[in-house]
Amino acid sequence: MKRKLTDKKLIAKRIAEVLGYVGMILIHGAIVPTTITNIMGWSNHTPPLSMVVLIQAGLFLYLIRAVAQKDTLYIISNGFGFFMQSVLLSVIVFN
Repeated sequence: MKRKLTDKKLIAKRIAEVLGYVGMILIHGAIVPTTITNIMGWSNHTPPLSMVVLIQAGLFLYLIRAVAQKDTLYIISNGFGFFMQSVLLSVIVFN
C-alpha cells in the first residue's frame, strides 16, 4: 500500500514538472514575438523602457534564487527570459 502512494506522488511530481515547462513556454512565447519584431525592424513600437528594466531586474533576482536552490526549470526559464529582456533592452537603447 505504501508503494502505491509513492508511485502517485512520483506521477504528481512528473505532471507538475511538465506543467512547469509548458508554463515556461507560454510565458516566454509572449516575449519572443515583441523582441523579434523589434530586432527585424518590422515594428517601431517598443515596450516602455521602465517595464523592460523592471522585468529584467526581477528575472535576474529570480535567477539568483533558482541557482541557489538548484531548480533546473527556473534556471532555464529565468535565464532565457533575462537574455530576451537584455536583447529587447539593447534594441530600445541603441535604436
